[in-house]
Amino acid sequence: MSNVPQSPVPRRRRIPLSRFWLDRRISFFLVAVCILVVVAAAMTLLSGQKTAPPIANFSPAMRRERAQFFEELGKIEDAVREYQAAIRLSPDDAGLHEALASLYEREGRFAEAITSYERSLQLAPESENSSSIRSRVDELRRRR
Repeated sequence: MSNVPQSPVPRRRRIPLSRFWLDRRISFFLVAVCILVVVAAAMTLLSGQKTAPPIANFSPAMRRERAQFFEELGKIEDAVREYQAAIRLSPDDAGLHEALASLYEREGRFAEAITSYERSLQLAPESENSSSIRSRVDELRRRR
């Protein structure tokens, strides 16, 4: 036991706080930074506001994702604009027309839904869900 080095601070003696934290100014700065980080994180988590990413040139797939995002937020007109923009970029995509028609149908805009469903059927008359689309169109015509 004689080979164990002696501690610079004798036992049962307290280390002053200023020495332990090196300097009060540094410790106050670190505490302030921690508080700022925690407050910023809490504000971000509690705000609950979602925003779509601001990207200038979108592909049709990205426009569709943005439209679905706006649908989830309940921003229907923004979703319609995104679907229409996606259709302008890719006018031969039957899936986009069908998605827009489905949105129109949920919103009670039956005439627009019928037009979009019919365009989807023109683009893909032999698709796997064409029979269900035809039945939807017939049902929407009866509702009008």
